[in-house]
Formats: sequence, structure tokens, C-alpha cells
Amino acid sequence: MRRTLLLTGTLVLLALPGGAAWAAPAEKPPLAARLTACTTGDQPTSRAATFTASMPALKGTRWMSMRFRLLQRRGSKGRYRTVKVPEWAPVERSDPGRSGFIFTKRVENLLAPAGYKAVVRFRWYDRKGRVQRETRRTTSACRQPDPRPDIRVGELSGRVRDRDTAIYEIVVRNDGRGVADPFGVELRAGGQAAAPIVLGPLAPGTRELGRIVGPRCSAGEMVTIVVDPAGVVDEASETNNTVRRACPLV
Repeated sequence: MRRTLLLTGTLVLLALPGGAAWAAPAEKPPLAARLTACTTGDQPTSRAATFTASMPALKGTRWMSMRFRLLQRRGSKGRYRTVKVPEWAPVERSDPGRSGFIFTKRVENLLAPAGYKAVVRFRWYDRKGRVQRETRRTTSACRQPDPRPDIRVGELSGRVRDRDTAIYEIVVRNDGRGVADPFGVELRAGGQAAAPIVLGPLAPGTRELGRIVGPRCSAGEMVTIVVDPAGVVDEASETNNTVRRACPLV
């Protein structure tokens, strides 16, 4: 089944308060924004990302603030774009007089395939409420791989059956992350089509051997194999379902 992306689920955003007072200047946290956890899975409920930001107080700092912005890239390529979510809109503020500030936010029910980053704006304020400094940091990405199956043609072998037909043995494997439901396999040789067979279901990382009785090919000819010709399996890639191989008969 030809689809561009599998985009399911609804973002659930949780702000986890991580504001912390650091007892002494020697224990000041670094200025940083980090991806601290990234979980993946077949279902949206198992996909999540946690981002943590930290900042040290400057000389004369009365309080500090952070503002998180979530970036999302749909698919495995392209630009990251801002996701507007109310739960991430508020500015997080430290208590007055602290030597450091740490805050963590988590996002759940992530889409796949996709990638997620956080951009954090840091600000330091003096006793009169004036901005001492402002800067930004961007975290590394939490990448959510495509959870769908990806069926591909593997090895092809064959032997002569009689004057006009041959038995072709085709290995089909699932290189994706999801289970491939039963699917058809077709073969054409010598300009003629063989009766299709059905393989599967195929678990991720497994393979199955299919046998097709079809027209006998000749040396130098090409054999065409098509897996899932009806498009019943929603795959991570549909570009590798048709292959042409040299006649395997000797």
C-alpha cells in the first residue's frame, strides 16, 4: 500500500519541574540543553523524548528563565519545524538568588518516522529586572524510526522441471520493524507470467523461501520478481518491491 509516511498519534506534552537550587558556586550546573532520554517503539504510546536544560547564575544575577520550543521533522529527511503546543509556551523561572537552574520537559506519543529537538532560550536578570544576558541552545535529535515492515527480494535460484517449465526458489525477507501480513509474489520469465504464490506473515528480521513453478528462462534472459503486487502491506519503502535478476538456470 503506497503511503508517504505513517503519521499517527497525538503529542502529549508533560512539563516536569526540575528547578533546583545549587548550594555553592562550585556546584553550578553548566549552560546546556540536552536530549536526556529517547524511547522508540511500534506504538505511539511507547515513543517519548525528554529534554533537560541547565544554566549557572552570573555575577549579579537575581533570577533566571528558560523557554522551551519543540521542533519536529516528519520523515527521515527535511527541515525541522516548530510545533506549537500550549504546554510548552510558558517561560520557566527560577527562584530568586539561586546559583543554578535546571528544568526538564518531556513529550510523549511521538509520530514516526520523525525526529524531535528542543530549542531553549536562556535569560539572566539582575536585581532591577534587566536582562544581563540571553542565549540559545539546541539539543540533539530524538529520532523515531519508521515502525512499518519492509519486504524485499533476496536470493533467487532455480532448476529445470521439464522442457517448458522450471522451479524457482525465491527468498523474501522483512528488513523493516513491523510484521508484514500475507502478501503475493509474482514472477515473469521468457515474457510469460507464472501463477503467483502467497508468503507471510513475516516478522521483522525474518525471511521465507517461496517456490514458484513458471516458464523456463534461458541463459542471458532476465527474470522479473514482484513482491506484494496488490499493495496490501503498508511498507516503509515501496521502491524495492520489483527486481530483475539474471536467469538462475544452468
